[in-house]
Amino acid sequence: MKRGFNVIKRSMRGRLLQRGTICGILAGILFCAGLYAQAPPLRQSKPPASRPEVKKPRPKQQDWLAGTEKRLEALSGMTTPAARNTDFRRLLERADDLIGQAKSSKDNQFRHSRWLLAAGAMMDAADHVLLALNPGDNRDEGDSRAAAFVLQGCYFRVRQAGYFANIIGDKKSDQYVRLASSLYQQGRSAYDAKEYGKARLLGNAASSVVFALECMAQATTTDPHIYK
Repeated sequence: MKRGFNVIKRSMRGRLLQRGTICGILAGILFCAGLYAQAPPLRQSKPPASRPEVKKPRPKQQDWLAGTEKRLEALSGMTTPAARNTDFRRLLERADDLIGQAKSSKDNQFRHSRWLLAAGAMMDAADHVLLALNPGDNRDEGDSRAAAFVLQGCYFRVRQAGYFANIIGDKKSDQYVRLASSLYQQGRSAYDAKEYGKARLLGNAASSVVFALECMAQATTTDPHIYK
């Protein structure tokens, strides 16, 4: 009898402990919820301000024209033996003509810019020819891959020269088609002679001449196509 009473007593005590534990957990949850409700709302951080887009002003026509004229003046005033090269002088003469075309088309911004680009490309070609004639400027004589890469692209570029010349429709353009081909052939000869720096420069010169013809064709076309 006494033993059974002790069992019942222990059982009731265990239930009371379980209820006390549950009540303690519930009380803790309610306490934490109360603290959260009383806490001030978190401030949302502002997203970082985006950097303002910097718009570079377009060069003014008179500034671009003046810069092109100064460059031509500097190249024309060179007195080194290489500067007497026939191809070099021919390229500068054509650049001078193209600057004159740009001056006469100031009322048409597109044509004006095309003529100036063509003049700049002719002077780029002249620069490359001048450097190719100076052995001290060929610093990559051992880089055959760079020269081959330039000449491979130049081969296809030169084949476009005749197309642009047909659009321009003057005899002078035909002369520069032949000049582009000649510069490419000179580059190939330099490559075969393992003068890789010279070959690369002459290939770039030929490509610049073709680019000048392309710009001239765009300036000559009355209604250039615009693809949308």
